Amino acid sequence: MRQVLNLIHVFVLSLLSIIVFSQSQPKHSNYEKIIFGCQSETIQDFESFVISAKAQGATHINLVNKDIPLSYWQYDSPGDPYPAWAIGTVGLLKISIPEALKPYLPAEYAESIMTILEKRCKVLRKHGMKAALYTFEPQMLPEKVFTDHPLWRGARVDHPMRSRVARFAPTIDNPEVLELYRESIEKLIHRCPEIEIMNLSTNDAGTGLDWSGGLYSGRFGNSLYENVPMDKRLLSFFKALQEGAKAASGSLEINMDRTRENDPEKIAKALSKGMAIEYLEGPDATPFMARAGSRGHDIYYPVVGIPQPISFLESLHKASMVDASRLSVSFRDQFSKDLYLSIYAKFQQNPYTDEVSKQEFLKEIAVTEVGSGNAELLIDLWIHLQNSKRLMRLLNSGGYIMTNGGVHQRWITRPFVPFPDKLTAEEKDYFRKFQFQARSEENADDMIDMQATRIYAGWGGKWFVDKVIYTALRDIEKAHKNALKLQKQLKGEKSEKYKLLALRLKAYILLLNNANNAVSYQAQIDRVKELSIKPDKHQVIGTESGWDRQLMMETARKEIDNTALLMELLQTTGEPIIDMAPVKEEEDIRRLGTDLSKQLQKKLNIMNAHWEDYKKIFNTPNL
Repeated sequence: MRQVLNLIHVFVLSLLSIIVFSQSQPKHSNYEKIIFGCQSETIQDFESFVISAKAQGATHINLVNKDIPLSYWQYDSPGDPYPAWAIGTVGLLKISIPEALKPYLPAEYAESIMTILEKRCKVLRKHGMKAALYTFEPQMLPEKVFTDHPLWRGARVDHPMRSRVARFAPTIDNPEVLELYRESIEKLIHRCPEIEIMNLSTNDAGTGLDWSGGLYSGRFGNSLYENVPMDKRLLSFFKALQEGAKAASGSLEINMDRTRENDPEKIAKALSKGMAIEYLEGPDATPFMARAGSRGHDIYYPVVGIPQPISFLESLHKASMVDASRLSVSFRDQFSKDLYLSIYAKFQQNPYTDEVSKQEFLKEIAVTEVGSGNAELLIDLWIHLQNSKRLMRLLNSGGYIMTNGGVHQRWITRPFVPFPDKLTAEEKDYFRKFQFQARSEENADDMIDMQATRIYAGWGGKWFVDKVIYTALRDIEKAHKNALKLQKQLKGEKSEKYKLLALRLKAYILLLNNANNAVSYQAQIDRVKELSIKPDKHQVIGTESGWDRQLMMETARKEIDNTALLMELLQTTGEPIIDMAPVKEEEDIRRLGTDLSKQLQKKLNIMNAHWEDYKKIFNTPNL
């Protein structure tokens, strides 16, 4: 009897292993449509990418990847930073303006975007390819629109803790609003007939659906349509868009994501084919699209050009598990797109199936990149980058710490001083206007008050951030050493490539130091305030520096020296290291200015001018 049971046990384990193995194998779908997307600075860059994409089997190109002019006109209320989330996104009504909205929206801006899209579509036509377009809908409109058309007012779409002005999107339940969208799409497809696929993001960046539980302001919208089911709301919206495309002799397949709906599968089953929610397509809730690729601004931002080949490869493997007829691959890191294209091409021919074959795959790519003698060194570099990325993901709070703090709160350029509230207007002006801070000046002075929360507050926050960054730094430093070794061992362009990567990794190390210093320094300020620490009236002979004074001044000095190193690094090359606006006028809350080095020098000047401020907090050594 025991032997029989053992045989059954072995059979069951074997069956389970077969099932698990089969589930981990790529599903070699014959994709009907393959969409590639990449950042393109010029039309020549775009065409070059189109040619490469077509050679890899792509059928569609995403027309926009954060590479369009910003809609600065959406900053319509002085002091309100919230439009920073919307000015870099495409919105149908603001780029293809229906007649009824022309009095409210700038035609010049719309035409500038439409001209870019037309030129790109012309390139696609030349090469026999089609287009996809990613937009944010329904997007906020100027308040005057709703003043004149009160029944068009839909959901409140700003984040109430991150804005100073209530923002509203049009309600897509209103028949007149649906007509606006139908007309907008008809005009768009008439000028850009290659567009066949659209992805609409919502409930974020100044967009939102009426009565959605995913709105930042809470479930809210036009009360006339409160009881409209979400499936009916989206079905009528998608139909209006598809009717507009049909009127221009086109066709449109649509997905909407970021809805945060509790049961998207149920909604998808009420939709028609070519309509999807959260990548589930009607009427059977089947996968609409598999997705892979690099998303550009992420863990390393604002440093550019640090490759993530392991993440890219893993995303391809994950996408291959999805049984969909469409595949979307993003190559938004334009500095690494050639590497990613080679990984994509190889994966289509020979996808990996387990960890062993994954390592073999990476080695073959590395050999192609740097030769067999240096392949192990390059793979080791990639692994250290991947390890650091996994660690830094722990510091994601609605955005990565380097973005939310370093850029949005200007840790990189603002001075670390014990009394930030005492800085003069002149001392603050160069950084304060670019802080993403919608609350009080007290909040703005608090370096870790970001995204309307103090998630890294206090000594516990200081300890946690220090532990994560310290560990991640070990991997980045090893990757940096490997890049320097590759620079020495390779020749010509390849040597220069790893010299540049080493500079970028060094910049990332300095910005990690900056983030760690900022959290630590604020924790020390908080402690001083909480304990109401005050210096003695007279420091007696023999007074030594207290540990807390020593720590705070050491942190300030670390930041001064770290900033000086960053300035020096930026002066060593004209190649892109840190993402900066191309001209000073385009510096924004979410992007550093082209005069970054000058701002860093100003930071140093201010910090060095305020050393005496520490006497107002701590006992001064009198030895």
